[in-house]
Amino acid sequence: MPFTAVIGDIHGCIRTLDRLINRIEARYSDVNYISLGDIVDRGFHSLEVTELFMEMKKQGRFRMLLGNHEDMMLDYTGLSAVYAPNAWFGTGGKLTVSSFSRKELDNKLTLGTVTNWDFKPYLEPYQEFFDSAEMYFGYDYPRNKYMFSHAGLGPSNGKVGRVTEYSRRKDYLYIWTRDTEQSQKKHFGYTMVHGHTPVKKVDPQHNPRTPFVNRNKAGELVSVNLDTGCVYGYALSAMVIDDAGDFEFVSERCMD
Repeated sequence: MPFTAVIGDIHGCIRTLDRLINRIEARYSDVNYISLGDIVDRGFHSLEVTELFMEMKKQGRFRMLLGNHEDMMLDYTGLSAVYAPNAWFGTGGKLTVSSFSRKELDNKLTLGTVTNWDFKPYLEPYQEFFDSAEMYFGYDYPRNKYMFSHAGLGPSNGKVGRVTEYSRRKDYLYIWTRDTEQSQKKHFGYTMVHGHTPVKKVDPQHNPRTPFVNRNKAGELVSVNLDTGCVYGYALSAMVIDDAGDFEFVSERCMD
């Protein structure tokens, strides 16, 4: 069985992603990949990250999870109006429009006249890829069981009322939760592997360049947070899992 490399929030940081994958490929053989979502926005190379993962998916060695930033992007182009007006642009969406349009829409972005109809044709070749992103899935290994999702689930069970800056999807479980690290028991026996909230925000004393491991008082591995804030200048991290369910972390300092 191949190794599985689970990668945290990328946000368009293609140079760092390339270096991370090169390190993983040099250390391990036969690797499949999982992205925990948030591959777009905030950084400058959302298109390049998307194209890389699309090619890996064609090769049958990649699975994509839906992040809140992909959800906002799809809401913008789909005219769903789940999120408040300009919610996506307020969280880095303008850089994604610039990236996917190869700067052709930069003038309209500057003038504030760009519309979802302007952007939609540029996203269309990648629409199926993003539409196929999964909300969550689990996998049972001999020595552990993992549930993968963008944000995990915390004691609030996804009801993140205190995060009120935008209207939320009625079913926003797994993509918006902000308190997964407060969980003290596994999710139906599964360790939650997630990103979404940079570890520096979870614990300011924690090394922001390394994943956050949450164990309860009994020593059980409850959750793992792989968002090590690459787009904020820290690191991009992966959790590499072997066929028994044991793992180690590989991190690459931000190069973008």
